[in-house]
Amino acid sequence: MSQLSDEIIIEKVKNGNKDAYAHLVHRYQQKVFQTCIGFLHDKDDADDLTQEIFIKVYHNLNAFRKDAKFSTWLYRISINMAMNALRKKKIRKTFLSELSYKSGQQLKSNEFADDLIKQGEKKLFASRALDQLSPKQRKVFVLSYYREMSNQEVSEILNISLKAVESLLYRGRQRLQTLLKNRKEDFRNDL
Repeated sequence: MSQLSDEIIIEKVKNGNKDAYAHLVHRYQQKVFQTCIGFLHDKDDADDLTQEIFIKVYHNLNAFRKDAKFSTWLYRISINMAMNALRKKKIRKTFLSELSYKSGQQLKSNEFADDLIKQGEKKLFASRALDQLSPKQRKVFVLSYYREMSNQEVSEILNISLKAVESLLYRGRQRLQTLLKNRKEDFRNDL
């Protein structure tokens, strides 16, 4: 069944073959997870959201119209649910929780502590900078850089023009450069 098209598998699911859905999940699970982690920056939250997405997709499979690819429809749902999760939970990791998560043990040396601090600072710094982008810029940026999709694919998933994707990427990169350059101290002070 792994060589069947998405459309054929979807028809099998619609006709009562619930086991066929496992093939779609297997095919897209990692890609949906990567999309979620690009927004949430937390593995556990991304895992949970990935499961929620596949449950929602299963229950709404009859709403899937074949005017777009299944993957496009799935990514739209993934992005919308990830954005909703951000709004609901206001996910903000603190520096100390990042350290305790990464280390899982007591700090053994100053050198080890310094390495963890630098890693945690870089990740937190990048996450906060990404969170400063507009929702549209963040969607395009995550799909383009985290999911490594082409501009054409991003255009199809978000249902916007190719020029709009290019413009959002350009403005997003400019915004990130400005944030990373001018506000480095502000982010550090928030730690």
